[in-house]
Parts: sequence; structure tokens; C-alpha cells
Amino acid sequence: MAESRELVPAPPMAPQPTGDYGPFARGLLGWLFRPVHFPPEAIEPLRQLAGRATLVYVLRTSSLLHLLYFNFRLSRFGLPIARAATGLGYRIFGPLARWWLGSPQAGSVEEAVGRGEAAFVFLRQPRTLPSAVSTLHDPFPALVELQRQGPPRPIALVPLTLLWRRRPKQLQQTVRDIVFGNPEEPGALRALIGFLWHRKEAVVKVSEPVLLGDVLAMQPDAEGPKVARRVRGFLHQHLSREIRVVTGPPLKSPERLVEETLRDLPLRKALAEIADERKVDEKTVAKEAARNLREIAARPNPTALGVMKRLLNIVFHRIYEGVDVDQAGLARLAEAAAKAPLVLCPCHKSHIDYLIMSMVLDDHGMQPPHVAAGDNLNFFPVGRFLRMGGAFFIRRSFRGDKVYQATLAAYVKRLLRDGFTQEFFIEGGRSRTGKLLPPKFGMLGFEVDAWHTGVRPDVYFCPISISYEKIAEAGSYQRELLGGEKQKEDAKALLSATSILESRLGRITIRFDDPISLAQLAREKGSEDRRALVKALGWRVAAGINRAAPLAPVGLVSAVLLSHDRRGISEEDLLTRARFLHRAALDQGARGPKEPLLDRAVDLLVNDGSVKRQEAGGQRFYSVVEERRMALDYHKNSILHFVVEPAVLAAALRSFKGAAPQGELMRRAKELSRLLKNEFIFEPGRPFEAIVDETFGCLMAWGLLERRADGAEPMVLPTAPGARLLHLLAELLRPFGEGYWVAADALLLLAGGPMDPKEWMSRALDRGKAAWLAGRIRRIEALSKATLENALVTYRERGALGPAEGKGAKLALTGDWRTPEKLGGLAEEIDRFLA
Repeated sequence: MAESRELVPAPPMAPQPTGDYGPFARGLLGWLFRPVHFPPEAIEPLRQLAGRATLVYVLRTSSLLHLLYFNFRLSRFGLPIARAATGLGYRIFGPLARWWLGSPQAGSVEEAVGRGEAAFVFLRQPRTLPSAVSTLHDPFPALVELQRQGPPRPIALVPLTLLWRRRPKQLQQTVRDIVFGNPEEPGALRALIGFLWHRKEAVVKVSEPVLLGDVLAMQPDAEGPKVARRVRGFLHQHLSREIRVVTGPPLKSPERLVEETLRDLPLRKALAEIADERKVDEKTVAKEAARNLREIAARPNPTALGVMKRLLNIVFHRIYEGVDVDQAGLARLAEAAAKAPLVLCPCHKSHIDYLIMSMVLDDHGMQPPHVAAGDNLNFFPVGRFLRMGGAFFIRRSFRGDKVYQATLAAYVKRLLRDGFTQEFFIEGGRSRTGKLLPPKFGMLGFEVDAWHTGVRPDVYFCPISISYEKIAEAGSYQRELLGGEKQKEDAKALLSATSILESRLGRITIRFDDPISLAQLAREKGSEDRRALVKALGWRVAAGINRAAPLAPVGLVSAVLLSHDRRGISEEDLLTRARFLHRAALDQGARGPKEPLLDRAVDLLVNDGSVKRQEAGGQRFYSVVEERRMALDYHKNSILHFVVEPAVLAAALRSFKGAAPQGELMRRAKELSRLLKNEFIFEPGRPFEAIVDETFGCLMAWGLLERRADGAEPMVLPTAPGARLLHLLAELLRPFGEGYWVAADALLLLAGGPMDPKEWMSRALDRGKAAWLAGRIRRIEALSKATLENALVTYRERGALGPAEGKGAKLALTGDWRTPEKLGGLAEEIDRFLA
């Protein structure tokens, strides 16, 4: 997939020694290595390091091709090239290697380093039959001794990785692997052929250097050979981890995976208990578990994944303008992957989410994840292709099925034990509103339980935001939010979706928050309460997704357009208010450019028919197309969490219709926050009082509020120029307030007795539409099925509704809420914030 990032210009080349590479060598090597990009971010640090230390480049497996590539690239950037190397493999290549090194009398690594020249050290040779004719010299004891004697300059060991084949290692070796080396450690012939075939996919990594002087300073009394073994072992483990980050663990056959998973001791114990409970033979329950595993398990196939990627690239290039990937966040992800297995936790906005992260990670030299998918997608032919791409399928509901639950837990544990990157959507399902949904804790619980068994010392959970300028499912989302039934995923629906190939859906933006160490979080919590740890992890991941979300200009413009009551808004007012929201969001912790592309966002909404542009009196005016309000509401909701705290305070202040005592204002703000707590995800661990104090400070810094000492308690009131912007902030929450009012009003339908939830929802939306037509509520986007469902959760928590008792349970009022007066009081409480 094309990536929308600017190319990093190469640093100016230093004058090159003409004796190293002549015109023929430069031409041949330039053609050979041009597709293999050296990481530009590593050049300047290497240059600075070379200014104060002698560089020894360390690679895992000896290869003349590796040496040629790195020496050629290093010379092009004016960096020290190696004048000696160990482990060049076949003896017949010795003279050729010395010629390419640039010095026919290079000598040993120890001699070159002693002269202050760079050198190459390969840790081992390819395991091939021809490699038996040569031996691999170990220079580390001599280098340690050389450093201890105090050479003119320190010695820096620089780990390098060059991979051109990203497929996982196969557990079973073939005769070809024995003769020519396996793909991970190929012999000379296989290396050349594989490089020529796969060089466009090659991955180059430059790791943090190891200064031998620092190692010796940490253990001054240790014997030289012992220090050498430790340094060599550390470098070997590190380079092996770097390779595993790219290729992932070895792949196993489906049969072997099922067999190993069924051998899990906790699973066997659970199956024995279930068999005893059912009074059946253990083999019967084990067969059921094996069937469940075959239903669940992914069957990743690198060849199929490569074909799928090429086909999807064609589709993506047709409908999307590009993918904007957070490179710094991706680097943090790769760093975490070298320490422990990753669990990717993206938000879930589109079915495209299932594919995009696999493609992005593969493009950037990381193993594609095993993705948890709902079994609603396991239909022919999609299910088979997704399974080959790494998807494993989970039933939407398996409450009461102990065999399935134990089997799924064992499968997740096996993935974690083997070190596979995993991915699941913490919201459970796609967000139809643009807001992040509250976290679901099922998969998190499986991961935490697996970690608790000790299969891995740590695991990193990675919050990821995936944002779209336009959502492919926008039409179906609007239909569902207004009460329509969700369309079932099947082959017929897939064929009808091919019309999307004629769409242009803008850009995809991917942002990463800092990975969360489960081991560290467990230490912070200092509690063995498994449920508390799972909940803390879930809310921290959700908050991380919100932090990582981009501050989309389309969301800012949509928020302004949906938050005023006039027929239209002038271009000057629109841009001024959008700039204010942008500044407010940045001050609240959003990440984004200082100058948002608001003009482009306005043009995008006009061109797709969501907004009308008209001119009169020498000005431009914009108005929302009524049928497109729900689509704009999606974009608005995607940035709303950045300003929800100032919006809550503004709405609470509006309820006073003037100046407000500070203590009473805080009480009402807390009341409104509690009412909307199921709508928004607030940063965990921050006391409400601290949040209010910080928000007060921001509102005053923006010139919207002022405090006056009036009697025993300070009074808070809006400034004259700030009143309009306070109104904008408060109006951002109106659709939610009106949605909760509609739900409270529709609770009267339950006064006559319990009601099926679907019937209640249909009648509630109908009553809401009547209220909108009568002008009782102002925003049609308040009539959202998602908002009414969240309102029911809130009213259940307040005791108005009986507990949900599973599928098929009816909605029913509790005893003291069956009077119109009690329900009317609830609606009036909400009305106060909507005035």
C-alpha cells in the first residue's frame, strides 16, 4: 500500500576514496542494492558515533552479500566501511571479498580495529553442507582485551540486520535447506537468488550500539573471556529478536497447533471437570474441544497473504488516497515487540480495520498479527481468506458453553506462549457513531489469565487509532442508528458491496499511543484482584486510543456546522469557531498540526454533498443538508472527546443562566458527567476536582470565563466576548442530552408493563421523531439508537430499570419508578442542561 509520508532526504555525501569503488563497482552495486533502503534516521547517530569510537558492525549470519550491501551503503553516506571481516563463508570467495573490502591486505578484525578502522563480525555461519569447509573465528576475546588495554578510541559494537525474506521459519527442514541453508540463514547461492527475488521487500535495521568500555566498567573484575561470551550472547539474542519482530515465530501446521493446545494442563483439567459434570467420557469432551479449536484457529499462509496483499493494494489504491502512518509510534511498537509479544488494540470503525494493520505492519517489516474476528465474518469465501491472512474466529456469544470458553482461553495462551502478535478490537463491535465505545473485557481477560500462568514475563498492549476521512459503511450506519436492522454479512452482501470500488474515500490515518506493559501495570496496581487488573487495563487502553486519535479538520468543521440553530453560517464564523475548537483540543492534549487544513475540510464536505455553499452580500454561507446530519455527526463525534470536559463545564454554567456559585457549578458539572459517563471515556486515575480545576484554568486562559469574589463563595460567569464560544461548547453535548431526554420520556411506555427491547426502541424513536417535528428537540442526530441504548444503561444504573438478564429479557421499570411524576422528574433534570 502506498504510504503518504515525506521522503527523508539523504545527508550530503562525504568525498569517497576513489580506490574503494570504481565506476563499474558503483554501477553494479547501485543497481543491485538500490531497492534496499538504509534507515535514514540511523545515519546521523552513526556519523556522530564514528567521530568518537571505532565501529565494529555485528550481524548474525555470515554472508558476502550482507558485507557488500552495508559497505556500499556506508560508503555512500560517508560512514566508515569495514576493512576486515570474520566468517565470510566459502574460502574461494576470500580474494573477492578482500577486493570488495577496498584493501587487499586487510588482515584480521583485531588488527583493523587496533588501527582504528571499522570491521565486520558475523556471529555464525549458515548451516549448510558447504560451510563445513570453513571455520568461524571468534574475535570477541581479543576485542575485549584490546579495549581493556586502552586503544586510542573506544570500540562500539553496532548490531545490523538485513532481511529480504519475511516469511516465518518452517519447523521442518527440507533437503534444500540442509544443502543451501534455510531462508532465514541462507548459503551464498540461496542468498543471491532470494535477494534478487525479494529485495524490494527487504528490511534493514540498525540497533543501539554496545560500547565495550561501558560493559567493562560495569564488571571491572570479570575475566576477559567471560565478558566476551556475555557480549556475544547478548548480541546474538538481540539480533534473533530483531529477526523475530519481522518474521514472527515459526509457523505450525493446523494439526500440530490443535495437538499442542489440547495438551495444555489447565485445559485438560477443565475438560476433565466438564466431563465429570456431564457424566460423559473425557474423550468425548476432548473431541468437542478439538472441533472448537478447528472452528477458532487461524491458518496463516504466507503465500496466500502475499497474494491477498497485492489484490487489496489494488482495491485500496482505487478507493483511498493513501495511508498516513505515525512513524514515531511505529518505531515504539517495534521496540516493544523486541522485548515481549504484542497485543494490538485498535478502535473499530470499519470492516477495513481487519485488513489495514496487517498490511501496514508487513509494509514496515513487522509480523502481521493474528486478528480476533467475529464469527459473523466466517462465511464463504471471505472466512477462508481471512483465516489464511491470520484471522481467528470467535463466537459472538458463548455464555454457558464451558468447553468453548476453556478452548478459546487455551488457544489465546498458545498464541502468547509462541510469541505471535495478536490483534483484537477492544470495543467488541464497530462504532456507528464515531465515538470510541466503552471497552469490552472478554479478550483482555483471556490475555491477562494467559500471562498470569507465566508463559511470558511480559506482554505489551498497544492502543491504536484508525481514522477515515469517509467511512465505507456510512449509509448502513445511519440506517442502523435510526432504528434499522443490521444487515447480515454474507456472500450476497459482499457482492452488493462491490459498488464501493467506484467511491473515493479520502485518506486513512493511523496513530499509536505508548505500548502498555502488563507486568508494569500489575506492579503499579499492587493487587492480585484479576478483575481489577483487567478493568484497569481496558480503560487505560481506551484512553490511549483516544489520546492517539488525530484531530481531524473534518471533525472540527462538522462540530461547528452541527452546533448552531441558524439557517446558515458565514465562512468567517465557521473558520473562527473551528480554529477555536482546534486550539481548545490542543490545549486539552490532542495531537495535531498547529495550522489545520480547514479549507480543505470544508471543500471535502461541500464536494460530497453534505454541506451547501451559497454566496450573498459578498460573503459565503454554509448550511448542512438535513439528510446528511448523521454523517457529519460521525465526524464530529470522532474529535469530541478532546473538548468534552470544557463542554461539560459550559453546559453546567448555562443551566444557571448567568453567574453561578463555584461550588454549585462543580456539583452540576459532576451531575452532568455522571449522566453522560457511558457516552465518553475519561482519562483514568484523574480526580474529578483536578479535572475541573484544569478545565477552569483553560476556560479562563481562553478568555471565556472570569471569577468574581462575591460573598463567602466566588462567582463564576462568562465574559462578554466568551459567551458565544461557551454556547458553542455547550451545544456540542445537546444531541446526547436530547437523546437522554427522549429515552426518559419513552420510559413512560413501560408504565403499563414490561416490553420487548426492540419494540421499545422502535416506539421510542417514533416518539422522538414526533418531538423533533414539534420542535421539542432541535437535533435530529439525537434520535440515535446508540444514544438511547446508552441512556438505558445509565437509567438501569440509577435503579429505574430492572437488571438485564440476558438475551430475550424484557425492559421493566422498578417499583418506585412506575409513577409519571418520578419519570417526569428525570426528564426535567435533563431539561435543565438543554435550556
